[in-house]
Amino acid sequence: MPPPPFLPLSALSLELDAFVAATASMHAGFADSRVAFECSLPPMGDDVGFLVLGGLEPLLDALERLRLKADELTWLEALGAIDGPAKRRLADMRFGCDVDAAPEGSIVFPGEPVLMIEGTFWQAQLVGAMIRSSLSYATLTSTRAARAVIAAEGCEVIEGSAASAHRSGGNPLVARAAFVGGAQATTSALAARRYGIPVRASLPLRFAQAAEPASSGFDAWLLASQGRAILRIDPHEPVASIAAVIAAVQKRTDPSRWTDAEVAVEIDGGDHIEIARMVGRAFREAGLAEPAIVASGDLDEHRIAQLRRHKAPISAFVVTSFGVDDGWLARYDMSAFESGGQWSPRFRKGVSVADSSDPGRKVVVRYVDGDGQLLGDVAHATGERVQSPREVHFVDRTTGFPGSIRTAHSSAPLLTNVMRAGKRVSSIEQTREIRARVAQGLASLPERYRRLRAPARYPVGLSPALASIKGELVGRAS
Repeated sequence: MPPPPFLPLSALSLELDAFVAATASMHAGFADSRVAFECSLPPMGDDVGFLVLGGLEPLLDALERLRLKADELTWLEALGAIDGPAKRRLADMRFGCDVDAAPEGSIVFPGEPVLMIEGTFWQAQLVGAMIRSSLSYATLTSTRAARAVIAAEGCEVIEGSAASAHRSGGNPLVARAAFVGGAQATTSALAARRYGIPVRASLPLRFAQAAEPASSGFDAWLLASQGRAILRIDPHEPVASIAAVIAAVQKRTDPSRWTDAEVAVEIDGGDHIEIARMVGRAFREAGLAEPAIVASGDLDEHRIAQLRRHKAPISAFVVTSFGVDDGWLARYDMSAFESGGQWSPRFRKGVSVADSSDPGRKVVVRYVDGDGQLLGDVAHATGERVQSPREVHFVDRTTGFPGSIRTAHSSAPLLTNVMRAGKRVSSIEQTREIRARVAQGLASLPERYRRLRAPARYPVGLSPALASIKGELVGRAS
């Protein structure tokens, strides 16, 4: 069964300058020239060795449904962003570009193309903001979730920000991306219903503040809870809070419909380790089974790893920073332009050769060893013969130094056809299928690239022919 529809879409979520550019390209005479754009992801920081591609399925759905309404076009025309001819063309618009992309949930790396679009200039450039936004926030969230799961070492990771993220009413796509990355549950009811993600409910602070005394609030929460009840204690007054929780649990123990083993205690700040140990001791002394302990508050993969190193008796972590926008955005660059039946390369000059985009239409090939372990990704120019796995030579796109792969067993294109003339040619994937791809991909990534601190840099390179094209263009731009 296909997933339920994604979020409602307005064409005005595109950048205003994209509409102006479409109009201007019609005046300049190259609106219908064929171009190639590609989307790549920048580094996420020195401690992040891999990325989990997220957001592709929602993006393809949005591209297929992209339409401009009459009132939106009238507003754009009144604003001066489009003129009469552009308005007529946009009124009839159906997205008609070809799209190749790495499957969602693929393990990918900074600088390499993860999505390519070919089509008319006016359409291919129009959707740039949608592509950057869709892939950026989802990839950021999926990657953070995957790293949190690595740090948690088998403990449950709960996504806790989707219900309040990004927009009024929250953003269930944050929960979806976190689930793809490996999180086991969410606190978002909408995401749970829409994507079939397990959902958790913990006692909110606003409820605790209203309940007097605290024990009456715990009594009521246990009565209202279905399944495991998560009771939040006050980290500033842990002794009193723990005593109130135990009193409520002792009142409610009834093996016929509810047992103390179904209780979880949430610690949302303070000294997680010491408070968790206090909870365990107090429950044992009261003759109760130790509850599951949930840590929340200011948590990321590094704090989770620290708690695990100190053997804190914690079985789950609620992370509320997955959907935070820290300015990390995908790049969307033109790589080639067709004129008179001939393609010519294009590139964006950055502050360094590594920061500059890679020119030309290309094929990205992933090489693996006999055990399926990832060895390196090399971009080849379209029309160039792809190098045999037996001996691969490349120019590292970050350092500019030559490199080689001599232990590869097989190779395959990283990107596959997903849309042709604006219509999907790939089947819709279920969220759990994508999630399984992440787990499989991480298992095939050597540990040195998965490390949470100081990971090794995975080889991403250009074929010598493609590197030569880039070098020539860089030289001309200098």
